[in-house]
Amino acid sequence: MTPPPIRLSGAVMTHPKRIDAARAVADGLPELGLQVVVDPEPEGPPAALRAARLAWAAVDPGATHHLVIQDDAVPSADFTRRLNSLIAAQPDAAVSLFTEWGSRTSHVIRIAAMLGYTMAPVVDDYIPAVALVLPAEVARGFEEYVQAKVDEGAPDDVALLDYLSDLGIRTVIPVANLVDHRDDISLVGNNVMGNRSAACLPPPDAVPDGPHSLLTAPATVPYYDFWGQYSDACIPDESSVDGRVRSSARVWLRERGVTYQDMMVLLEEALDRHPQREFLVDRLSEISLSELWIVAYLLGVITAEHARAVGRTPDFTGPLTKAALATFGPGAVRRVVPARWLPAVGSLLEPLILDGVRAGAARETSRASG
Repeated sequence: MTPPPIRLSGAVMTHPKRIDAARAVADGLPELGLQVVVDPEPEGPPAALRAARLAWAAVDPGATHHLVIQDDAVPSADFTRRLNSLIAAQPDAAVSLFTEWGSRTSHVIRIAAMLGYTMAPVVDDYIPAVALVLPAEVARGFEEYVQAKVDEGAPDDVALLDYLSDLGIRTVIPVANLVDHRDDISLVGNNVMGNRSAACLPPPDAVPDGPHSLLTAPATVPYYDFWGQYSDACIPDESSVDGRVRSSARVWLRERGVTYQDMMVLLEEALDRHPQREFLVDRLSEISLSELWIVAYLLGVITAEHARAVGRTPDFTGPLTKAALATFGPGAVRRVVPARWLPAVGSLLEPLILDGVRAGAARETSRASG
């Protein structure tokens, strides 16, 4: 049976202070006919939910799907074509088109890239909403849900996750993100998070053109706490809305026979091979480098474990993998490295991150075969 054609409506949500940016987003995608929806109480307490409610309610009568994009989004050059392809592949899902480079989901994107998938599950404790598509009826229902269950000061991305979870809607994201995030002054205080660029923006010729394949969510997700600069593992927890709770990556690995000392020996060997060791240590300290290494190592372990389960071989050097791993370092340290140094530090972290991922994958492969 041929699926019905996609009929997409959409809105750009904004605040009067950023109306010009919102109009630029809409004008840049003329084929979508995006409405510009403005915060109805711009003098009220800073909150994105007010504009989000109007934006999600602005569904065209005949639409099958509805896009809401924020005024600080930077769409890719082939945004509309790729968007339609994603909707056709996952017509019943909530499809995020961006996740920032330090999120939980960014690490799942990296696993998906290494295993050759084009899409990944969203695993954050919010729904990435810089650019998000919902089935039309789901979009229409958000306002009623907010009225019944959401405090007016709640973050819109958390309210959306709770809503989608209540409905049992699958939440997915393309490995190659469709938008980047412009670092404007946040109206709701998010600048304290540092730069929030996309997790994976490969060059156009490296973007998979389908058919789409979706990674099954790994039980444990690596995570780098960019607030505290600490290595975490997000482990299963059925009591939480997102299905996971943060724990120590050290503990998770130690329970599987990998000690902190084991990993530090490997880190020292990797740093000895790095031509800019002194620069990295000066800019980050050995403490931060050790925490980065642990998460990279954990990422490798989980990737190899998942590869064995699905019968795939990890690719550590392909263009999609390279684009996804390149954002790991800067996404992790963006709050502790001055913006002027971030590109250089991120570039120098790339080979170290790759060494850590390879080391973890090798350890897991050896364990499984022994």
